Amino acid sequence: MRDIKFIICLLVLITIPVQVTALPMFGIEGAVGVWWPTPDGNMRTGADTDRLDLKNDFSFSRETEFSGRLKIDMPLMIPNAYFMANPLKFNERTTNSFEFGGESFSGELNTEMKINQYDLGLYYAIPFLRAATLDKLNVDAGLNFRFIDAEASVSQGSHSESESMNIVIPQVYLGVQFQPVERFSFEAEARGLTYRNDTSYSLLGRVKASAFGPVFVSGGYRYDDYDIDKDGLIINFNFSGPFLETGLSF
Repeated sequence: MRDIKFIICLLVLITIPVQVTALPMFGIEGAVGVWWPTPDGNMRTGADTDRLDLKNDFSFSRETEFSGRLKIDMPLMIPNAYFMANPLKFNERTTNSFEFGGESFSGELNTEMKINQYDLGLYYAIPFLRAATLDKLNVDAGLNFRFIDAEASVSQGSHSESESMNIVIPQVYLGVQFQPVERFSFEAEARGLTYRNDTSYSLLGRVKASAFGPVFVSGGYRYDDYDIDKDGLIINFNFSGPFLETGLSF
């Protein structure tokens, strides 16, 4: 199901540019990429007293994951839109002893964590900044809504326990693009919010270069951090790592 959802998202990213660019006053950028996230931090369920470390207890390490994104610049006073799909999956076989979901596990274990992340951002560019800087600098600001579908599980033979979380997190969005020369640019994005005892934020830096025509390539580094207590799953961890992308910009 996770792979089907991501394939559908990629198909949407591929097909929308052709349809949207046929409309007047629209700008669009779509990309697919590969991310190498490394997990760090801990989590526990509501039935546990001890937090479990992602590296030492679950034995998670760097994985290779795919991602996709789409930005649409809208005409007039309609807010611009940003869509992003970034599913993660970590699984390992480990020899360990701990409690998870109120159950004791010891010996050869299978550990797994899935985190499907989907973003919808609505934003505006700061008026007249691009024109004042001769098209070299642009700053976007708005709101981002991050949907998280997460599940953690531990199994030992026929004995298994799992806990899941589904949550929509509203975040403040800020994006900066600096283009010193025509075919080369630096970009940064920040999303974040602290509400009551829950905190989530994401930081991203990207270097982008035009290859030929509308095709570009880019690379950078991404950091996602979560401290959330929701639906029986209590998480305090982050994922970070480099990424590479290729896409089209019209």
